[in-house]
Amino acid sequence: MSLNGKGKTFSEAEAGKIIKDLDFAKMGGIIPAIAVGADGEVLMLAFMNAEALERTLRTGMVHYWSRTRKRVWMKGEESGHYQYLLGVYSDCDRDSLLLKVKQVGPACHTNNPTCFYNAIEPYAPGGGAIRELEQVIDDRMRAPREGSYTSKVISAGINEAAKKVGEEGIEVAVASLAESRERVVSEAADLIYHLMLLLRMKGLHFSDVEDELRRRRKR
Repeated sequence: MSLNGKGKTFSEAEAGKIIKDLDFAKMGGIIPAIAVGADGEVLMLAFMNAEALERTLRTGMVHYWSRTRKRVWMKGEESGHYQYLLGVYSDCDRDSLLLKVKQVGPACHTNNPTCFYNAIEPYAPGGGAIRELEQVIDDRMRAPREGSYTSKVISAGINEAAKKVGEEGIEVAVASLAESRERVVSEAADLIYHLMLLLRMKGLHFSDVEDELRRRRKR
């Protein structure tokens, strides 16, 4: 196997052995494939047939089988939100896959970072609060709500959002020097909220900031 600069690739013989060892028959020629980002976040669930998996392994760019269009498609072929293969794992029964990927842009067609953004439970661990807040901001951007502070800032424009980030940053600094731990946490939450609002108004996701932090750590 090798890395083509972005995605891991396998030789024809390696790809053939991987495919032969998997159980495609159980679901009539397809197997579920879960894509997980480099940070461990679950991004999406789709399906692969043997051809989609072979193209993925040979090119290093993830391909899936569309059950509605009845064809193999490359993730990002229309949106540009490609997935580069970093690793591939099968479960104990060899009838499903987990793909570790480098995701370009949001994984979901709704432009959310992950397809799993609808919280069924009030609490979602591991960054859930950030994802939930980003979803609320996106909802207000699509459908402004009367009486909503978020809608008010969005309506006022990017200058207002930028001003609020500056104000909240100063308040965090002041609280850290002269106020209680609880006040620091409260002011920091205000800052993070307004920063996320500013990012979304600029067409960015909090995950873009996380990606930059990872790049810096690697350097």
